[in-house]
Amino acid sequence: MKGDQIKESSTIEKEKVKLNRIWSFWENYESKDRSIEYSKLIKEIYTFDNIISFWQFWNKYPGNDANKIFFNGEDITFFFKEKFRVISMNLFEKGIRPEWEDEKNKKGKIFSLEYDIKQDLQGFLNEVNKSWVKLISLLIGEQLPASQYINGIRFVDKVKFGKNVLFRFEIWTNSSIETNDIEKLAQFLSDTFGAKANVKEINKG
Repeated sequence: MKGDQIKESSTIEKEKVKLNRIWSFWENYESKDRSIEYSKLIKEIYTFDNIISFWQFWNKYPGNDANKIFFNGEDITFFFKEKFRVISMNLFEKGIRPEWEDEKNKKGKIFSLEYDIKQDLQGFLNEVNKSWVKLISLLIGEQLPASQYINGIRFVDKVKFGKNVLFRFEIWTNSSIETNDIEKLAQFLSDTFGAKANVKEINKG
């Protein structure tokens, strides 16, 4: 229309998309070579502190589709020259390793949501992708109940060939979480992600 002008898009201010905490993605691997030490089977792959950086990473990351890295009923995908299989994706607060030995995890709680798949694995993986992204979004947006106590989350491939097809979400908290918060978080996870949240203490080491 005459007289109208196209306005130049304004740049998004980083502070407006900044997250409350800095987060790191990790991967855990499994190798046919049992001589490989554990430290080489876990890797920190990306760190971010704002929502734009997260989506830039996520849109390019193969793990944004579980079919591409986990057992999909037909194929096992191996990575790197060492032929590692990815057995879990982990998102933890920066500075906390997704291991029970980390001091910030000790004596905390693990909330486990298990999915034992008897049929239609492809359908499950397509749906669980959405749930994993939702869990990530709730975590980094501090929208989970008792979020202040949560150290991180894991998406684990527990497939045992010839035995079972099992996948699991895990939510790890620190030791400060109180009984009332444990109950609220467990109920929320069960209601939101369609599996009973089993709670146990992180190994003392």
